[in-house]
Amino acid sequence: MRVGVLRAELHIPGARSLKAKRKPLKGLITRLQNRFHCAVAEVDHQDMHQRAAVGVSVVAPDGKHAAKMLDAVREFIELNPDCSVLAIEQDVVAGPEIPGSVSG
Repeated sequence: MRVGVLRAELHIPGARSLKAKRKPLKGLITRLQNRFHCAVAEVDHQDMHQRAAVGVSVVAPDGKHAAKMLDAVREFIELNPDCSVLAIEQDVVAGPEIPGSVSG
């Protein structure tokens, strides 16, 4: 089992208040969850109007599949018209192994 994690630093240019930031950010989070069946959360900059950091995690049977899923998530975020990407980091790590289980 492999776990893929991604952190995207975003700029939301149209947000002049926290309320104005919520709509495009919530929309992005919901679309990511629905399209990629992944866990997504705002992980930093909650008190800034035009800045957000989003964390995404996926679970896959192997590292190649996890990386492919994160690449698709990354492309989706980069193509989002409501925000611009300042930075994206991603990594795939080994998940816990249960003794006696078959691993691939």
